[in-house]
Amino acid sequence: MKAKALPTFLYLIVALLLTSFSDPYAIKRISDANYRYEFYTTTKKPNPKSDKVYYWFKGGLIHNAQGGIAGELIDAKFVKMYHSNQLAEQGFFKKGLKVGLWKTWYSNGTIETTQKWSNGLKSGKFYHYDTNGLLIENGNFKNNKKHGVWIDYTAKDSIVYNKGVIFVKKPKPSKEEIAKLKEEKKKASAAKKAAKEEEKAKKATTKGNKKPSESKPKKEGFFKKIFNKKQSNQK
Repeated sequence: MKAKALPTFLYLIVALLLTSFSDPYAIKRISDANYRYEFYTTTKKPNPKSDKVYYWFKGGLIHNAQGGIAGELIDAKFVKMYHSNQLAEQGFFKKGLKVGLWKTWYSNGTIETTQKWSNGLKSGKFYHYDTNGLLIENGNFKNNKKHGVWIDYTAKDSIVYNKGVIFVKKPKPSKEEIAKLKEEKKKASAAKKAAKEEEKAKKATTKGNKKPSESKPKKEGFFKKIFNKKQSNQK
């Protein structure tokens, strides 16, 4: 009886060990009405930053929030597909944050967007294509904000951003405006010169009208004093 029971006991031990040491990064597969998802998770939980969006898995669904975590963080490779098995989105996560190059596709297989991410923030070149694969927009992100020249090929227009704010260049002055500015500068210079000349003339007039100061009696020299004293004693 004991010899027959031993293998069963061993099987139970092995099963428990396999359950205890199962891979925490085992791939997860879920789906909704429009897409199927394949991804990995990690139980590591860093201190969330308030300016970053974290993605996690809980209750059979993928969730995200800015500056918050409430489940297993999505980690490593992430794939989203249409139910036709066509790729819809692909990229990488690191502890719930998007990193590296991310791509999205239309249902016909044509690339839709490409975007670089750095530690959960958009950083680098962004390209947007239409369903035929023609580029319709491109630009650059810096710390999750549009920065530099953004080109809209459909509208045939471009906008310059400075850290998310539209940068407006001052319009160049016309020839008439430049001539007017030169004339105003010339007049201002002439008026300044005339004022200096007038001040100079006033000073000269004031100096000419001054009465000559009465001459002060010269002090007698040392030898003259002795001579005068000698003559006084002789008298």
